[in-house]
Amino acid sequence: MTGSFRPEIAGLRAVAVLAVILCHLNISALAGGFVGVDIFFVISGYLISKSILADLERGTFSFLDFYVRRARRILPALIFTIVASFVAGSLWLAPELFRGLAKESTHALLSIANIQYWRESKQYFAATSEQLPLLHCWSLSVEEQFYLLWPAFLVGIRASKHILQYVLLVAAVSFLACLLYLPHDAQAVFYLMPFRIFEFSIGTLVLLAERRAHLSAILAEAIGIAGMIAILGSIFCFDAATPLPGTGSLLPCLGAGAVIWAGSRTRTATIFNNPVAQGLGAISYSLYLCHWPILFFTKYIFGPDAITPAITGILAALMAAVAFLMYRFIEQPFRKPNPVLTTSKRVPLLRYMALVMVLVAITHSTFLMEGWPGRLSAASVEFGKLQSFGLAPCNAKQDRCIFGDAAGPLGLEVVGDSYAHQYVAALDPLLARLRLRGETTVVGGCPILVGIAPIDDERRKHCKAMQDAIFSRLKPTTTSILLGQYWSLYADQKVISDFARNDLPSGSERTLAQLQSSIEATIELLRHTGRHFLLIGEQVSNDCAIDKTRLMPGPLWHAPQDPCPLVDRDDMIRKGADLNSMLERVRAKWPAQVDVLLPVDYLCDEQCPVVRDGAWLYIDGGHFSVAGARYMGDRAETAFIKLVRAAPLDLEARP
Repeated sequence: MTGSFRPEIAGLRAVAVLAVILCHLNISALAGGFVGVDIFFVISGYLISKSILADLERGTFSFLDFYVRRARRILPALIFTIVASFVAGSLWLAPELFRGLAKESTHALLSIANIQYWRESKQYFAATSEQLPLLHCWSLSVEEQFYLLWPAFLVGIRASKHILQYVLLVAAVSFLACLLYLPHDAQAVFYLMPFRIFEFSIGTLVLLAERRAHLSAILAEAIGIAGMIAILGSIFCFDAATPLPGTGSLLPCLGAGAVIWAGSRTRTATIFNNPVAQGLGAISYSLYLCHWPILFFTKYIFGPDAITPAITGILAALMAAVAFLMYRFIEQPFRKPNPVLTTSKRVPLLRYMALVMVLVAITHSTFLMEGWPGRLSAASVEFGKLQSFGLAPCNAKQDRCIFGDAAGPLGLEVVGDSYAHQYVAALDPLLARLRLRGETTVVGGCPILVGIAPIDDERRKHCKAMQDAIFSRLKPTTTSILLGQYWSLYADQKVISDFARNDLPSGSERTLAQLQSSIEATIELLRHTGRHFLLIGEQVSNDCAIDKTRLMPGPLWHAPQDPCPLVDRDDMIRKGADLNSMLERVRAKWPAQVDVLLPVDYLCDEQCPVVRDGAWLYIDGGHFSVAGARYMGDRAETAFIKLVRAAPLDLEARP
């Protein structure tokens, strides 16, 4: 990198990576440690712009040289991290989880991991951060995407006398986009590169400020101290509620920029002039790369409860040791070209591209092969399938999922959100036995009911489109309908209802009355002679923190999910009494066409089990696994058969 060594920048790297790692190790005092990533972005903006502008001024800048240097700096350690994580995943992870890791690996190798996590964050059953072994690679993808655009931008404005103004404009546009888009899609603002440009730009602005004005010693000291206060204040005072990026990220970013601008001669900079800070700064890239997979696999193999204070210290030491080895034997050897092996500037880049493509072929084929189920015995694979979400037996076909006998006549429509979809595994064997086909449109978090929609504008538009499409398809048919919803979610103040009236009672009675009107309007819309409805009552829930990734067996042992207490049947009856009574009032309006199935009547005896015969009946606090859905299906088979046989088959509706 152009220019003399800057110890305060190495020190900033140490602060940033320590903040991130200690935050991920759940050190409560450092809840804002995630701002370390923002600090890294500022440092990158400064150093990358400094290198490019220096080369431009000497007339030696080359896009090829730039990308070869970036590939040497970034790819060896990143590729090692991905390969090591992939190998560990092949040894420990169940097929479904290993398939997910393969997808993560592919996107990380292609520098689009941030886009994957943004898109998947919108899914109803989005994986949590604790379930993604390569989640930290999102920031590397943001940086790599920045490297694609920033050189061309600086080259384009280099001839202008207004470089500072152009960089300010880009930073302002990016920052304004954060503020405007944050209420609509916070995950896009967090993960996507355009919303992070202003953070990189702060580093570039510091570089341009250095060139325009020389700070006095007193002013440099003041700026350096203010910068450190801003950084440490962010780390110790921020939490998960801080809006990032946007107004929240300004403080740590400006703090990092201030420390860099103050330079290496200030008293603030001397804090970093010690072997520990400089050493951590040197290995910070490898340390960032290795820390998350080490933490993920430790929790996965030994369980989250195994992370005691003593184990936390051991993990920190292990991360540092692995990072040092990566720095010494992977980062350093590959950063400088080998004159014996390198005969052309293009050769290193082509080699890296070829290696990446080979690895992508392996990871993507692993994804297509369902995570190598052959690593497990047939019995373990089948048991793992029981622990998937109850929708799992569904076969996707266009915008719908098909279950039962795919070649048979349409015998049942499942309508609703995920609390209806979970019954696919209950109905699949029954319909297959009756040689009938079932169908459902997969909708997460949307009420498929007339006149009710979420408050959020974007979500409301999506749900309204799904409602219209489903109702349009169902209105001409006479197929029986299983109608289920997360009723409690739509019986509160977080929805907009067309049935709100001043004459309704207040509180929960008011929202229940609105929900009842919506259900009745839905039945009225779809009701035909011969059509039968089965309303699924309030779901039996549990208060257990279930990690679905730990429910499935892998090739090697991992600690099982902690046991959950049994749920008392009487408690569940009391909890769902108001909603279930409301559904009974709906049934009373059309007793010949509408039935109600209360899960508590079938799932529970004196107690409501969470685990049965070693298989977990839930994947979280309320959704059935395949095992749970089948258990319900067996116990409520008579009710389901009555539903399927209550209406004439739609023989024209072929798949």
